[in-house]
Amino acid sequence: MPKSIPPKISPAPMAAALTAFNPATAQAWMEITTECTRFAMDRVQKDFSAQRAMMACTSPTELMTLQSSYCRDAAQEYADQATRMVEMMTRATAQVTEGIASPTSRKYDDIPL
Repeated sequence: MPKSIPPKISPAPMAAALTAFNPATAQAWMEITTECTRFAMDRVQKDFSAQRAMMACTSPTELMTLQSSYCRDAAQEYADQATRMVEMMTRATAQVTEGIASPTSRKYDDIPL
């Protein structure tokens, strides 16, 4: 019996569903995805550059200095990126949920006296 091949999952229906449901959600999704891609590409370039520099080192001291600097800078950039992502998600959540109220929520002026 032939082995079944799992269906490919396309992101297009998800994007269409998000846009149809709420354009603010789609916009936030695109901004977050773009930022993640930008960060990843930047880090790959810096990683390759550091690797080239490490391969050119002529002494253990030079290598350790370079590695230390690389690790410190990378850790700081990852921490900064995490902060950026949390800020973007917080803004997106605020935009998407703006004006949404629970059907069971009460207003201060709807309580009879």
